[in-house]
Amino acid sequence: MIDPTAITLADLERDPNPILAELRSQSPVAHVPNMDMWLITRWEDVVFVCEHPELFSANTDPSWLRECLGENMLTLDGERHDHLADGMRPPFAGSEAGRALRSSLPGMLDALIDDFEDEGATDLMTSYAEPLANLTLLEALGFTTVTWQQLAGWCHGVITGISNFENDPGRAAIASTAHRELGEALDRQLEVLRQTPDNRGLSHFLKAGFSRDEIVNNVRLMISGGINEPRDGVGLVMYVLMSDQEILTAVEADRSLLRKVVEETFRYHTPVGTATRQTTQEVQLGGVTIPEGAIVAAVLSAANRDPARWTDPDVFNPDRGEGSHLAFSTGEHRCLGESLGRQQVRIGVERLLDRLPGLRLAEEVTLHGFEFRGPASLEVAWG
Repeated sequence: MIDPTAITLADLERDPNPILAELRSQSPVAHVPNMDMWLITRWEDVVFVCEHPELFSANTDPSWLRECLGENMLTLDGERHDHLADGMRPPFAGSEAGRALRSSLPGMLDALIDDFEDEGATDLMTSYAEPLANLTLLEALGFTTVTWQQLAGWCHGVITGISNFENDPGRAAIASTAHRELGEALDRQLEVLRQTPDNRGLSHFLKAGFSRDEIVNNVRLMISGGINEPRDGVGLVMYVLMSDQEILTAVEADRSLLRKVVEETFRYHTPVGTATRQTTQEVQLGGVTIPEGAIVAAVLSAANRDPARWTDPDVFNPDRGEGSHLAFSTGEHRCLGESLGRQQVRIGVERLLDRLPGLRLAEEVTLHGFEFRGPASLEVAWG
């Protein structure tokens, strides 16, 4: 029987799924002292937490998100959240944004593939998935004064802080540096756009009347999720395809099947693992009393493998009919950029399959991470 008091973040970073499965079965609402938070692991409970902000507030104290990013839409509830989310959604979720992405992304991806196609082998995470995610977000925002490599470095710093559940001072220092440098770079970009606006994200935020801090803090948020999820999503889908020849052959014969593979990958691997909340009062959940002021992690990855929701949840099955997953969360804090992320992953994988016939794994793949999960590397060969 699992002992929640013995669970550490390092255990979850290595492989959360066996631990989460035991918790879901034996202690679905469990306090983990080493992380000083409650882990919620059943589908119905995770949905309840995410859809009841009056009981489980995103405005937590302490808040890793607020410390790393500043006040942002994921640290607010109600009208203040809605004001930010509704005003910042159009550049990422509208039909015009989708058309622009479908128009610009293939050429961007072909340029990346051109750089390594003749080599016959590469690490897809570093040469393709990471630049894909960073370049796409830079394009969507109109963030033209920095390189994708700079953005990737700041993203690493931001997520180091967001996932600092054990309050490690070294990780906090890395996050603080990224916070400051990214803010300074955005200040320079916003000054340019005040003089010469365009029709992309940052200009839209200025035209909508958002303050400097509202823009900078929420762009920090967009970087933390808007890079990690599509980057790891591309890596995970390619890993799935190259690990299962039957699925790969089917997708190569009929590209329309790729959408199902992408959705099942998001369910099965869940690149962003949790939604963090704080109880506003004493709450009864799953027969357990959670005290007022407790930090709660609604574990999306655990809910996405709950056998009460899914048939054979630990089996990868693109033909599932049980409904939608929680990889993009639910409730008022459902991911603002989910449409953009889905398109990045699907188009990114399609370009690889089109350009590099005979793709295959060249080395064993190791997945890592609890809050952000994906391949450490993805060494492949082709031809």
